[in-house]
Parts: sequence; C-alpha cells; structure tokens
Amino acid sequence: MGAKKQGLSNENKRKVALNKKKKPRKANTEQTRNQKKQQIARKNDRSKKKPRGQKSKRRKQQRRKPKQKFFLKEFSITLLISVLLISLVLWFTVQLPKVEGYSMTPTINDQDRLFVSKKSDIRRFSLVSFKSPKEEDGMIRRVIGLPSEKLYYQQGSLFINGEEIPERFLSTTLSEFSEEPQTADFTLKEVLKVDRVPEDSYFVLGDNRLYATDSRYFGFVKKKNITGVVKARIFPIHAMRQF
Repeated sequence: MGAKKQGLSNENKRKVALNKKKKPRKANTEQTRNQKKQQIARKNDRSKKKPRGQKSKRRKQQRRKPKQKFFLKEFSITLLISVLLISLVLWFTVQLPKVEGYSMTPTINDQDRLFVSKKSDIRRFSLVSFKSPKEEDGMIRRVIGLPSEKLYYQQGSLFINGEEIPERFLSTTLSEFSEEPQTADFTLKEVLKVDRVPEDSYFVLGDNRLYATDSRYFGFVKKKNITGVVKARIFPIHAMRQF
C-alpha cells in the first residue's frame, strides 16, 4: 500500500509539473494573439492615415489658397483702378469722332474714324472738331483764319493780312478738269459783314470747297465750341495717316 501511495504521489507530481509547463504555453499563445491583433490594428491605422507626402501637399495647397485669393483680389482692384484712370484720361484728352458727309473730301471721307486730341494747340490749317453753330452734330473743318486776322480770296488764292498764303493741301484733281478756281473769290465783309475774324473765334473751310458747308454759310466758330485737333485717321486701317 505504501508503494502504491508513493506511485500515485509521483504520478500526481508529474501531472502537476506537466500542467505547470502547459500553462505558460497558453499564456504565450495569448500574448502572441494579442500582439498579432495589435499589429493588425496598427496596420489598419496606418492604412487609414494618408502618407506624409500627401499631407505636405495638402498643407502647401492650403497655404497657397489664401495667397492666390489675395493675389486675385489685388490684381482685380489694380485692373479696375487702371481702367478707370485710363478712361478718365481718354475722356479729358482724346476723342474718336466719325466723319459725316463729304465736305472734307479727299482729305478725309464719309464714315472715317479720327483720332482727336483735346489738348493740342490750334494753328492755321489745323483740322479741328467742333460743335456746329446751327446743329448739335459735330463737324470737321480746316482752320483758315485765326483771331484778329483779315482774310480774303482772290483768283482762288488765300490772302491773310494782305500776304498770299499757299494751300498745298488742296487736291489738284478738281482744278485739272475745271478752269475755275476751287475756292470762289470772297471777302469777310461780303460773306459775314465784318473785316476781321473776331477774338476767340476761327474761320474754317472744308477742303471740298465747291460743295462744303463751312464758315461761309454758318459763320465763325468760337474757341469754346472746338473740342479738339485732328491728329490722325485710324479707320479704315488701310487708309491710316497722320495730320
């Protein structure tokens, strides 16, 4: 009986030892499972998170957006101010009238578009744009007589204060087909009942002398009614020229 008891006790001891050895294995397996779970969770977290490169790009884009908005705002404000300033300058210094009629043919023709400077000085033979004394429409004519001057035409030639002034701008094509001078003889006394051009006024004629409506018919043009001096013809493009 004693031997059996010893045998049983030895077997129990072995079982206890085996159980002790098995328990750590279970713990180890649980640890490994937990570790694997943690690794999988980390991988999932990493997959959810965007790469650093994308983050940096997004940050750069976010930084650029305010700068781009600021630049566009400044650009639009600058453009608006520039357009307003240019418009004001053009309004006070430049005019682009369209020619109506044939009084200035062949120098300028009907429907020509002209560039008129509002700040240029008026001289003899300047082409000027002005408001018609009898109508509200604008007109283009050539300055012949300046303030306080005495003028007349004799045998088709212009005389200012008794001195002959050649008009080289007149076309010679009409005179070739007619023996009569392009400009009929007249004096200021005959057409306007005065001897001289009044102060602050001008005597103007059309280059198409035979058919032009000018100071011979509507009188002197006051300086305040002159809007500017013609500097160029800008349309039609093929006929552009300076005056």
